[in-house]
Amino acid sequence: MHKYQTSFIERSKVTVITESGKKHIAVVGGGMSAEREVSLSSTIGVNKALVDLGYKVTFIDMGADIATILSQIKPDIVYNCLHGTYGEDGCLPGLLNILRIPYTHSGVLASSLAFSKIHSKAWFAANNIKIAPSIIVNITDNIKSDPMPRPYVIKPLTQGSSIGIEIIFHEDDFNFAEYDFPYGDQVMIEKYIAGREMQVAILNGKSLGILEIKLLKNRFYDYETKYTAGFAEHLCPAPLQQDLYNKLLKQAEIIYKTVNCRGLARAEFIFDEEQQEFIIIEINTHPGMTPLSICPEIAALQGISFENLVEEILKTASCDLF
Repeated sequence: MHKYQTSFIERSKVTVITESGKKHIAVVGGGMSAEREVSLSSTIGVNKALVDLGYKVTFIDMGADIATILSQIKPDIVYNCLHGTYGEDGCLPGLLNILRIPYTHSGVLASSLAFSKIHSKAWFAANNIKIAPSIIVNITDNIKSDPMPRPYVIKPLTQGSSIGIEIIFHEDDFNFAEYDFPYGDQVMIEKYIAGREMQVAILNGKSLGILEIKLLKNRFYDYETKYTAGFAEHLCPAPLQQDLYNKLLKQAEIIYKTVNCRGLARAEFIFDEEQQEFIIIEINTHPGMTPLSICPEIAALQGISFENLVEEILKTASCDLF
């Protein structure tokens, strides 16, 4: 098992990209989560797009002093380019609400709700959205055998980019008694649903399109597959019957609205062909903007360039005043 380590970064690293422009945008990325490298990859394209759009841009590789840094540089808008903990879980949006600095992507509640697998699944179920059966296992349960019939999926409760996810098949040499809970004292054990993986990009409440992931090497859409060229083929638009395609577009919009997302989001589904139904995996409130990321690819299919997508995301920036 590969353990992704996080680190405590005391001081932010501030880089002035351009010194003048129509508005001052602070792009916050990097940070202290297990998805640090993915975030840094996303910021490269976002920084360039903002410069090309004529903005004054400062990049902040976030450390624990982020509140002090933002108070000093006083940006007009924060582009939240963090992935994982602190940025995607509602922490940075909460801070920006206090500082009264408008920011991109979803607010505190939507971010924290979507990031927690326990709470998002409960929310989906309460809104009659199809989910895979699951249970929560604690390290203190001292379980020595499979916690549910194989095949099943082990999911850390609060990680993104498929970090820490394992699928246990019938033939696997795996003993749950030896599982060492690398991402916390609880995990979600979910029934494995065989099917086709569908990704829907939603911008401002409107689904842009659907992309299907076709695996070429690994057994599932894991961290390596997501961020390594040649590990998966993207079928865009997804080869679905038109009625099913339209149904999924609508379902993604409903989920986006019930979670109260803002700006850009990505909903992930498994299409069970035998049952002809879509099962929600998650909704991601801070989708990647890397060269291999899905949302920019779907947006391009609709004639929205990467630069224009960044501009549209920026237009949604706000902060919640209480």
